[in-house]
Amino acid sequence: MIKSFLLVLLFFNASFSIAQKKSTAWYNHTLLDVKNLESSVDFYTKVFQADTIQYPFAPSPQYIVKWLKFDEGIELHLSQWVTDTTKIISDVPSAPKYVGFVHLGFMVISMDAFLKRLMEVSSDYKSGKYKHPIIDRMPNGAKSIEIKDPDGNEIHVIEAMPANGSTNR
Repeated sequence: MIKSFLLVLLFFNASFSIAQKKSTAWYNHTLLDVKNLESSVDFYTKVFQADTIQYPFAPSPQYIVKWLKFDEGIELHLSQWVTDTTKIISDVPSAPKYVGFVHLGFMVISMDAFLKRLMEVSSDYKSGKYKHPIIDRMPNGAKSIEIKDPDGNEIHVIEAMPANGSTNR
């Protein structure tokens, strides 16, 4: 009886929290085609501390896929083409003037801690392939940097502001 009551309570709690959302849609994931799935998974799991999650579909003969999950259930899906490498446009630099430009945004608690981890775990930053990011400020005063993943996709990293609105970070 107690188990049934707890299951019903859990169901209503989950239903209530879904019903409390302000919109009928919310963001779930982004998919990036990458040149080297292994190095991209390594980058996102080490630098952003993402967790790999199970890919729920049958394997494809055309591509290999890894799904990553961040806090709040946001996912990043990475795929590498196996049979048709022409789908990878390696000659187009990551820049806003190109259609398909990718810019991912991440929030971090501490920019200093994040930069330290980036320099320790990213082979592209350790080797000097990419320069040490320069800290800039958002209009609200939050610290901000631009970095690149192994495929050159731009990532905007913003330090979360303290709850009281202070810009002393």
